[in-house]
Amino acid sequence: MIQLTGAFLTIFCFLSTILLSRSFLIFLIKWSSKKKLVKLNKQVKDIYYSYEELTYFVSLPNRNPDIFQAPLSSFKAEPVFRSFIFPEIEGLRIYLKTTEGETHIAYMSSDKLRIPALDRFKHENLINEKEHQNMKLYILIHPVTKIAFIDEVYRQIRRDDRILIIDEPV
Repeated sequence: MIQLTGAFLTIFCFLSTILLSRSFLIFLIKWSSKKKLVKLNKQVKDIYYSYEELTYFVSLPNRNPDIFQAPLSSFKAEPVFRSFIFPEIEGLRIYLKTTEGETHIAYMSSDKLRIPALDRFKHENLINEKEHQNMKLYILIHPVTKIAFIDEVYRQIRRDDRILIIDEPV
């Protein structure tokens, strides 16, 4: 009897660990969002989102040689989780990975991410609040979106804000 209880307890702990893990959360978000996007006849690459609420931890444009001269391949993006036991995706972190370590460059909060198409679907009652949130998280952690955010951060760091004054005779 004690061995049987121990086996059930072990199986319960194992299943709880799997069901409460970050990878399982990501799997559920991907699965449910892909299914809903297919019903709506949409793909992630067709959905537009805003970079306006992207929070930068470095000045822009940045002339620090460690950041400015870093190749695009050194910039990485990964989801940030709120909790370990019941994980929730809080946002997307963009950082520069070098031999010395990591430098936080920017952060996109999942709450501040604006996706007009999803808002329209929600307003038209094509999706509910939970589906809206899951699809927003799915788009935020999708590889295409990660690359787009990295490209935007890289572009903002390297932009040239100098104003050129050209003296022309009047």
